[in-house]
Amino acid sequence: MVDNKILQSIINKINKDEWISPCLFLGKNMELVNSQVTSLAQELLQNYNIPLTYIYRLDDSGEKIKIAEIKSFVQHGNSLPGYTFQIFLIENISRLTLQSSNSCLKFFEEPGKHNIIFLTNNSESWILDTILSRVQTYQLWGKITKQENPFFQSLLTDIANKKPDQALNYFYKAKIDKDEYLDFLWNIILFAKKNFVFLDKISEVESDMQGIKQNNVVAKYVVDKYLLTL
Repeated sequence: MVDNKILQSIINKINKDEWISPCLFLGKNMELVNSQVTSLAQELLQNYNIPLTYIYRLDDSGEKIKIAEIKSFVQHGNSLPGYTFQIFLIENISRLTLQSSNSCLKFFEEPGKHNIIFLTNNSESWILDTILSRVQTYQLWGKITKQENPFFQSLLTDIANKKPDQALNYFYKAKIDKDEYLDFLWNIILFAKKNFVFLDKISEVESDMQGIKQNNVVAKYVVDKYLLTL
């Protein structure tokens, strides 16, 4: 989960009607970093009642980002969004070619008050100094939990379809340890992002997971809460 101080700093600048320099988020686990930054973007929009469609993304496909693609992407920044701001997220910015990097320097230097730019990468290596000089850098830490669990995804599909009985029976009757509860909570986040449901719960789930890991919050009570409220 991205430090709340970062969120608050961005909110303060928005409320003061100030420009926000592009934010570069670094971390060894790119999947975790991208997930955390996506959650940060969603939380920002929700704080200002802005539709989630105002996140423009260049997802990490593993392919180089060519100049035509980045020019088309940043073109959205030339239009006022009709809301306070819109967010641009580029995953694994080291995928930019030299030409692509140079073509978006002006956008990074002068994004305008209505554009917030989030960038991710595993380190500052392979990023042009001219880009690094235009961004504020944040180092993210942590490790990711298990990946998508088909059984939990099936239970969540039932819950989304207003058929929670199987999930209730499983969690109320089975003997479950803390790691499995955490796995289920992580799968709520994956399910929400994949199916565009429960998106308003993502930040709460992440906070509860931190509470379980660091503050000995009882995992069963947390999962019970979501079984009753999703």
